[in-house]
Amino acid sequence: MTWHHIARMSIAAAAALGAVLLGGCSEKDEPAPPAAGTATAAPTGQAQSSPTAPAPSPTPALTGVCPPNPDPAPATVAVVTQPAPNASVTSPLTVTGMVEAFEATFQAQLLDAQQNQLAHVVGMSQAGQMLSPFSVQLTFSVSAPTPGCLRIYQQSAKDGSDTKIVHVPVVLMP
Repeated sequence: MTWHHIARMSIAAAAALGAVLLGGCSEKDEPAPPAAGTATAAPTGQAQSSPTAPAPSPTPALTGVCPPNPDPAPATVAVVTQPAPNASVTSPLTVTGMVEAFEATFQAQLLDAQQNQLAHVVGMSQAGQMLSPFSVQLTFSVSAPTPGCLRIYQQSAKDGSDTKIVHVPVVLMP
């Protein structure tokens, strides 16, 4: 087989593939409209914005507030659903989520940026040794907006160390 014959077969195969791919399109198919707030091409080639309300400015991530996590809990063991990371929170802070804890017992702790404990409670989930819902309240007092770290964890029965830890950075509000 010569290279001319191979080239013609390749072109024919590409044309057939193109016909198959384009065969699903019809004159009724139109491109989806751009999402609100996205730039679209103007006839002059310049970008223009769709008219939308301005997006709220995002809360900057609170870096360095939580201490290093020596034993991060996988989502199959502990998840905090409220508060969201970087949320501004007031006292009493209600914390909700799911946890798989021995005898349904876990710890909830609130630290400031210098790792001083502002609040601590022993929590109970609805069931032990299976992922189940929990809700606890932490009471704290600050005089100004303060970066903080919510910690949900278990204490090892073996040596008392903190295990299966979830960190959530928050801003504590007066």
